[in-house]
Amino acid sequence: CYLQKKLSGHPNIVQFCSAASIGKEESDTGQGEFLLLTELCKGQLVEFLKRVESKGPISCDTVLKIFYQTCRAVQHMHKQKPPIIHRDLKVENLLISNQGTIKLCDFGSATTIAYYPDYNWSAQKRALVEEEITRNTTPMYRTPEMIDLYSNFPIGEKQDIWALGCILYLLCFRQHPFEDGAKLRIVNGKYVIPQNDTRYSVFHDLIRSTLKVNPEERLSITELVNQLQEIAAARNVNPKSPITELLEQNGGYGNSAQPRTSVTSISQSSKPAGQLNNMYNAGLTVAECDQTYGGFFDILRGGTERFFTNIKDTSSKVIQSVANGVASKKSISDSVPKGMGVRIVGFLLLIGLCFCFKLLLNLSVSECGWPARRAPNLQNLYSICKNMHLWLKQDQKNVCIVHCLDGRAASAVVVCSFLCFCRLFTTAEAAVYMFSMKRCPPGIWPSHKRYIEYMCDMMAEEPIIPHSKPILVRSIVMTPVPLFSKQRNGCRPFCEVYVGDERVTTTSQEYDKMKEFKIEDGKAVIPLGITVQGDVLIVIYHARSTLGGRLQAKMASMKMFQIQFHTGFVPRNATTVKFAKYDLDACDIQEKYPDLFQVNLEVEVEPRDRPSCEQPPWDNMNIKGLNPKILFSTREEQQEILSKFGNESLEK
Repeated sequence: CYLQKKLSGHPNIVQFCSAASIGKEESDTGQGEFLLLTELCKGQLVEFLKRVESKGPISCDTVLKIFYQTCRAVQHMHKQKPPIIHRDLKVENLLISNQGTIKLCDFGSATTIAYYPDYNWSAQKRALVEEEITRNTTPMYRTPEMIDLYSNFPIGEKQDIWALGCILYLLCFRQHPFEDGAKLRIVNGKYVIPQNDTRYSVFHDLIRSTLKVNPEERLSITELVNQLQEIAAARNVNPKSPITELLEQNGGYGNSAQPRTSVTSISQSSKPAGQLNNMYNAGLTVAECDQTYGGFFDILRGGTERFFTNIKDTSSKVIQSVANGVASKKSISDSVPKGMGVRIVGFLLLIGLCFCFKLLLNLSVSECGWPARRAPNLQNLYSICKNMHLWLKQDQKNVCIVHCLDGRAASAVVVCSFLCFCRLFTTAEAAVYMFSMKRCPPGIWPSHKRYIEYMCDMMAEEPIIPHSKPILVRSIVMTPVPLFSKQRNGCRPFCEVYVGDERVTTTSQEYDKMKEFKIEDGKAVIPLGITVQGDVLIVIYHARSTLGGRLQAKMASMKMFQIQFHTGFVPRNATTVKFAKYDLDACDIQEKYPDLFQVNLEVEVEPRDRPSCEQPPWDNMNIKGLNPKILFSTREEQQEILSKFGNESLEK
């Protein structure tokens, strides 16, 4: 009752109304009873699916809506503190509301307790946990770590991810991947995706990513929702909208009217070839607000097809878009509407942020990507902005397109940095906010935001130019001790340090030679004593012994977090560089980091400069002439954007 009340309010969770109880004296059963009053959902998803089964398989878009709304409900549960685990996710627990949306119900098995078995657990303790799991779960939805507790895998939120994978498989192929609940098949993850299936091919990778035997290799619920949003954007589907196909084929149901949405409907036949077969082609997120977008960044919301459709009408100069058709090796010229001709070719500059970016159209192309899950090289980022500015300055008709695989993080870093480069904004927050409103949530890490801030600092009225002094990193200090051991009482840390793309050192040793830190130690210290300069990446791992690893001297590593920064922005008199928890990249679940957790780098900045062999692009750059007017084609557009997101004094 408490958990359901806590979760109530989410659009995809059945709403809690009230609760009551009666004693055994009043009960017909002779036992006390607890009564819950919830919203009325007249439809059960299973029944709807059975009714339409005779008419053939349900469409890919319908599967997408059902699964996305289910995942949103689970995401709401996992975001609670502590996370709430449903434990009994199955298609039978999905209802359809009067409005035609999915509602998750039955929280009788939900819990906030996770288990972390290890070799110290006794057989009796394992038996008790197994009994408790058996009471609260459905056999065919149980995970490998539940069935084989001796695998010593953690039993936490990832059990819900496995169940979601089973639901997705069932929605696509109309049968459960482990229909008979055979333990051996579940433990070994033995299921088969039909080889001849093309209808649901966009979901195949998601099924594989959720049905991993090792729970630590499964997607998190946030990653799963993000990937579904990207698929929805690529298919031009609003995944939050009512499931109209089921409603229509069942003769309608309640108020199934389609809510208003700001996403323009595009017919299936108008989509470029390859768009439906590659979930990474768009990476757009369906907007929640019913808002009219026009002018600047408007066509960010529609993908490349909409860009080419509206290029004659748009007034925007900077466009972030995903080149549909590139991944399918189809010429972009096929996507250009007839009548536009090749006269637009000379006005386009494409910034390719992925290493596989190849174009078949004769365009000006600048390929300048960086590895995934990394911040860009500062010189590279500055050069991109500088080249974009020069290109736009050459001709009023010139346009820049920024392309990356997911359409979000890398593109967001470049676009936001360029807005700051042109002095439209003075803070990273303002630039990221505009990108979020005009495009989609950027999905960037703290280090990405840090590099956008670097651009703001370099373009300020009193610019901060990165110095060329090396710094000596004496040690890394983590306070308090993070809780990554299986007992959640400490960690055994080691680190890797990269300068640019080159790993310059690692503190990894044999498992027993690395020091273990406990909570009572107060802090964990990794001695380094290494001199670095430029773009630095520090990755911290927890060393974990594998099953029987003590005898075989084997070790597994678990990433705790990583830090990325540029040494040129470390103050010359600094002795400590501090990073709070929200400054760290690739963090694990919050419970592993104590309150007020921070990481300190004990450093010493060397007195002498060590200039690089290549002259940095910011040398001799005259920033006085930089003006945000270059971003706009009309004064009206400039006024609109500045009134919404910027300082109106800039237009004068």
